[in-house]
Amino acid sequence: MKIVLDANVFISSFFWGGNPRKIFERIIAGTDELFVTKEILDEIEDVMGRPKFHTDKDNIQYYINSIEEIGNKITAKKHIKNGSRDKSDNKYIECGIAANVDYIISGDIHLLELKEYDNIKIVTAKNYLAIVK
Repeated sequence: MKIVLDANVFISSFFWGGNPRKIFERIIAGTDELFVTKEILDEIEDVMGRPKFHTDKDNIQYYINSIEEIGNKITAKKHIKNGSRDKSDNKYIECGIAANVDYIISGDIHLLELKEYDNIKIVTAKNYLAIVK
């Protein structure tokens, strides 16, 4: 499957494992194809740098580099106006449209409430794993 992961899925994978880590392992194995944009990577870097995560810059950069190695970094050309109620989440939809992905995987209520956008299904990590089982 072609997928986009929300920053919260990356963060959960990195710090806590669980279903987000299982998805990351599917990407590493080549089962799923990950797409990211600079804007998504910037958000991941910003969130990981918050004091509550106690993560040094070298570890953050290592993680960002790892994402870039296993994912496809693209540029979203189309900017949408009517997406998520939280406009900062539109970057995930824009990436999904640009890459023609099957799923956006998120834990963000603003994205999840959409359920689908432009034939891209928006689901939680748990639901995604149940679908592809």
